[in-house]
Amino acid sequence: MVIMACLGLLSGLVYYVYSTPLYEAKSLVYVRGHGSPVQARDVPETMEATGLNRAIMEEFSSKRNIIEAAKKMGLVQSDATWAQVVEVVPYVSVDTVDTSHLEVSIQARTPEAVREFTAALVEEFRRQQEAAWHQYRDEALNRYADELKALQEKASAGLKRLAAFEREEKIAESVIQQTRLNELPKDLVVTRELLQRMDVLGKKLAEFSGEAGVASTTPPAMEKVLEELSLLSTFEKERDIKIGEVIRRPTAGGSAPLMATGPTAKVAAEVVVQPGMVDPLEPWQKLEKERRILQDRQRELSKQYLPGHALMKEVADDLESNERSLRAELGVLRQRFELEHEHFKLKLATLEAQVANYHKVNEEFSQHSQAYADIEKEKALWDKAREHLAEKLAVVTFAENRNWVEMRFKGHTTLRDEIPVSPNKSKLLMLSILLALGGALGVPTLVNLADASASTLQQLEEVTGVKGIGIVPRTPREIIEDVCRSPALDAKVPNYLLESFRLIRSHLLLSPGKNGKTQVVMVTSARPSEGKTTLAANIAWAFQSMGGKTLLIDCDLRRGRLHSLTGIANEPGMTRLLKGECTVEEAVKKTSVPLLDIVPRGPVMIGTTDLLVQRVFAELLETFRSEYDHIVVDTPPVLGLSETTALQRAVDGVLFVVRAEKTARKDVVDAMTLLRKAGAHLFGLVLSDLDLNRVSNYYNYYYYSPSYYEDLEPSSGDSLEALNSSAK
Repeated sequence: MVIMACLGLLSGLVYYVYSTPLYEAKSLVYVRGHGSPVQARDVPETMEATGLNRAIMEEFSSKRNIIEAAKKMGLVQSDATWAQVVEVVPYVSVDTVDTSHLEVSIQARTPEAVREFTAALVEEFRRQQEAAWHQYRDEALNRYADELKALQEKASAGLKRLAAFEREEKIAESVIQQTRLNELPKDLVVTRELLQRMDVLGKKLAEFSGEAGVASTTPPAMEKVLEELSLLSTFEKERDIKIGEVIRRPTAGGSAPLMATGPTAKVAAEVVVQPGMVDPLEPWQKLEKERRILQDRQRELSKQYLPGHALMKEVADDLESNERSLRAELGVLRQRFELEHEHFKLKLATLEAQVANYHKVNEEFSQHSQAYADIEKEKALWDKAREHLAEKLAVVTFAENRNWVEMRFKGHTTLRDEIPVSPNKSKLLMLSILLALGGALGVPTLVNLADASASTLQQLEEVTGVKGIGIVPRTPREIIEDVCRSPALDAKVPNYLLESFRLIRSHLLLSPGKNGKTQVVMVTSARPSEGKTTLAANIAWAFQSMGGKTLLIDCDLRRGRLHSLTGIANEPGMTRLLKGECTVEEAVKKTSVPLLDIVPRGPVMIGTTDLLVQRVFAELLETFRSEYDHIVVDTPPVLGLSETTALQRAVDGVLFVVRAEKTARKDVVDAMTLLRKAGAHLFGLVLSDLDLNRVSNYYNYYYYSPSYYEDLEPSSGDSLEALNSSAK
């Protein structure tokens, strides 16, 4: 914690000493967009702009504008990159204030840069805008001029194609002919209908004459004359023959002259309509009225005079004259009707003969019209494109007052060119203190949380529920493995180390196992290399130092090394004893300590581990119980091997060894779970290889510290008996 606190404060000091100062300025820039009076939607540079927009802000704060402004000010070299500019001007920000003002924030390494950089940005923006417009205009003029020339050539070519098509296809003649024949269907229908009506009228006139087609020799009655005049005058209102019109009348057995071809064709007679044929001397309606007047007068006179009277004769003569006039009027109308009937027959034949030619002319005219329209449409497209391009060319050429952004630097709103904004002393001090506190409190906490190993007895007791009965301080190997030590003056083992083993021994004796005994103690661990063999040997030494006869048995038949700790031969050993190849007396070896005997491992032999879990080992333990006060059994690790959980049935309890800061707490929990499931009695936990030089360990286990036992160390004048008593 102290180291991390010092590092936090030191980091703030180093940053303050070696960091480059950073100055800041905030400026106000006026911006206004002026649109061009000559605008075109296809020319973006001429579009109207009023006020701020995103494009202006992005262009103003672009990397290119910032780099060029830095070069103009001489802050960087002419070939500088963006990374080099950022080293001098690390921060440029543009925000809107209102519709016509920008706030520009600058942070730079030098006071001159923060004072002048915003004005340089404005000037560079205006220069780039002018250069971009000139470049665009020159390129657009060249490109548009070339395109306009090409369009003009295509429009001229289209015009020539139209003229050639008109000459080759005789469009004018086709139009005239089509126009002339355009009324043919209408005339044909009208003529047919008129002939039908004339045929009906002719039949009625023939009935009035007595025989159809044969002229009557006696004059018809005056009533019939009037009826015929009424029918013919009604028809005359719909059709009149004009004076001077030529009416062709076919000869007997002939056909219409327009249809006649060849030398055998009959010549038709031509009749010119004269006034006497079409115009009556007096309208018959007037004559008919005069006749009725004369008849009334005749009736009146007949009441006074005889038929031979002069007045009666005069009226009779007038009536006779009137009737002659009416018959003459009827003759004129009949003659006109006959002429018209013959004329329309000839006209119908002529029109029917021209129907085929009409369809042919219309078809040819439609084809020519479509082809002509296609050519004209293509020409119109080129003309329209040329006009559109000409407009764009005019806009680019004459739009001098194009869309122009007026930008003006108005001054600084905030300027810190003397006292840098970074590093800030007060802020840096606060950050350093926070960093120091965070490191001092957080880093050790995180290390402890990330550490899954067993560090203290308290941790082990919390995760396993088994009490801790002692520790083994970290000691040089040659000292801690010297189990044949004696309490003589030349003993090399520190007294605090021996007291640790004595404390463990006391806890074992105070925690009786199965059947209330603590005679046979099994020492094991979760994994290999956790100090169980060393602890087993030293616990055996602690038991014999009480004056009780003690036996140390090596049941780790794979990697046992008790023979190397005690310096005895590894023959015949436990493996041969289990095999029955030697006697108990031969297997048990004496050590230099009078009350401590040992059964070494013996040579590694196949199948001996299975004998440990059989009755033969239990019988051996019963034999040893009768001869020894205390028996310490060194066994293999619990995890991964099977014999340890089975061996616990033959012992009084289990002493579990955990290596400090090496053994994972999960392994300890898993091993304890297996032992509990097997019904083992746990004497407690021992934390081995504990470094008492660490501050945290010294705080927790100060009573194991060498300084705690300094006053208890024997002086050179103490007697041997006192040393022996102290050791016990």
